[in-house]
Amino acid sequence: METWRVLAGAAMSAAMCLLGVVLATNFRGVTEWHVRRSMSAASVIRRVPPLRRPPDVSPEKRLARFILLERVIGVALAAVGLVFLTALATTF
Repeated sequence: METWRVLAGAAMSAAMCLLGVVLATNFRGVTEWHVRRSMSAASVIRRVPPLRRPPDVSPEKRLARFILLERVIGVALAAVGLVFLTALATTF
């Protein structure tokens, strides 16, 4: 196996773990900042489906729900990165 592939795999797995931990712990408000930016970008292209009204939910509740979702995604990302690191270590 070529060395650069092993190093690239280790670097990408470590980056996935780091990004997952940052999102899961809301380190320095990164998760909240990302959700606010995503919601503001998506509000421009938001489309209401026909025959369905949007729920009457306050913006604060929507923000809290999306922050929770992104934190769960961060936990999953950290776990997958750890599994990749383990799989990379067992190939040697």
